Parts: sequence; structure tokens; C-alpha cells
Amino acid sequence: MNKLTVFAEARRAAWLSVWTLFGIGVAEVSISTYTGSLTLLADGLDSMADSLVSFIVWFGIRMLHKPRSNLFHFGYAKIESFAAFIAAIIIVILGIFIVYHAYENILHPTRAINPEITMITLIAAGSISLHRAFVVRKIAKKHNLISLKLDAKNSIKDGSASFVGFGSVLAGYFGVPYMDAIGGIIIAGYIFFMAYTAIRESTLVLLDAVKNPELQETITKFVEKEFNVEVEDVLVRPLGHALSIQVHIFLDRSMTLDKVNNIVNKMQDAVGKKFEAEETLIIPDPR
Repeated sequence: MNKLTVFAEARRAAWLSVWTLFGIGVAEVSISTYTGSLTLLADGLDSMADSLVSFIVWFGIRMLHKPRSNLFHFGYAKIESFAAFIAAIIIVILGIFIVYHAYENILHPTRAINPEITMITLIAAGSISLHRAFVVRKIAKKHNLISLKLDAKNSIKDGSASFVGFGSVLAGYFGVPYMDAIGGIIIAGYIFFMAYTAIRESTLVLLDAVKNPELQETITKFVEKEFNVEVEDVLVRPLGHALSIQVHIFLDRSMTLDKVNNIVNKMQDAVGKKFEAEETLIIPDPR
């Protein structure tokens, strides 16, 4: 299966997640206005936030093969990380909104009406989210796409939050006080954790941080073993889903230009294939 087919299937999966989660969120928020359940409102806002994350994944996959421009010489790979950072800030604001209303609900309790409708909605929302998550995870594993795996985990989190909300409403149904507000706070905790993860991951990429400190040494050993040359330095730069690898090597200054070019091309192909790099640059330095 070629890359175009792979990314087309991945985009379809992410795009379907966008509208599935958004539809769940709209339904939950709409029903919460009737039942007055803070837990249902929180879960609906959480689903909408997850829909935004799925959109970022879809957008990032779509931008991966956009041609470079005069303004973006290194392409658009980091746009996804920047968008994820902005989305995380929005998600934090939603979490604060939910916690504030939960606090108000504890100070001034209001009884939710028709809790049966709330519980049925939460079970339905959780079941749909989990089903969609497993479908996306299957595609992500099939093509080894990190962003789509993240989208699947996000949907699993969304489904789990719905069932946690169901437990809270059920406890309130049997007379345990403040459980609707507590359910909202728990879901807000899910939201804050997701936002923290997104901010951490996107910031590391935007600051060119390499999460695998041993990768540099691994690349050095591979090049020296396979090509019998001395490596001066290895620089690794994350590009969203992929890596940019720059390898500085020492070569005998008596080598002909054709021989140097042949070694550099072979090394570039081998390193790019071995470490799945988006960009590989071999820089020969005279001994």
C-alpha cells in the first residue's frame, strides 16, 4: 500500500472521529439544558474538545505532504504541533468553566430532572466513543501512525469519561449528595490531564526537543558500522510526526568527488530508511 493510500485512509478515520465526537458533544450539551445535569454538560464539552483534537490530527495528516513554500522552507510538519498547543489552551479554559460551575453547584445545589435520560445519554455516548476509538486504533496500528494512535487514545478517554459520569449520576440517583457536581469535576480532571499531555508534547516538538536521548548514539553506531566511517556529530530535529537527521562524517580528503557523492547518497538512503526520517542530510568533512 503506497503512502497516498495510507494517508487517505488515515484522514478519513480522523475526519469521521471529528464529526462523531462533535455530534456526541452537541447531543449531550443539548440534553443537559433539559435535564440540568452538570456531569452531562461536562461530558458534552469534553467530547467537543476531543473533536477539536481529532480535527488537529486530521489537519496534521493532510498538511504532511503539502509542498514547501517561499515562506516555509522546511515545510508544514510543525503546524500540527502549534495547532495542538492552541487547542490545549482552549481545553484548559473549558475545564476551568466546568470546575467553576461544579463549585457553584456544590454551594447552591440544584436537583437534576429525569436522571434516567442523563444516564441513557451517557451510556450511549460512551459506547459510541469507545467503538469509534477501537476502529481508529486498528487503522493506526495497521499503518503505524503516531497521531492517529493519539486520536484513538483520546476517544478511549472520552468514552471512559462518559462511563465515569454515568457512575456519578447513578450514585446521585440513589441519594448520594453532590455526585452530579463531583462527576463534573472528575471529567474536568480528564480534560486537564489531556491538555497537559498536549501542551507537553507540542512544546517539545516546537522547541526541537528529542525525547529519545539515545537516538543520537544509535545513529552514530549504525553509520560507523555499516559504512566504516568516523562520525563527527549527529543532529536530530523532530518534524511533527517524523524526524530530520543531519550526520557529519569524516572522509579522506584524497577521495574523488564521485566517490564522496556515492557514499553520501547510499548513507542518506540507509539512514532515512532505518530511522524513518522525513529528511536526511549527510555532510562530509575532509579529514
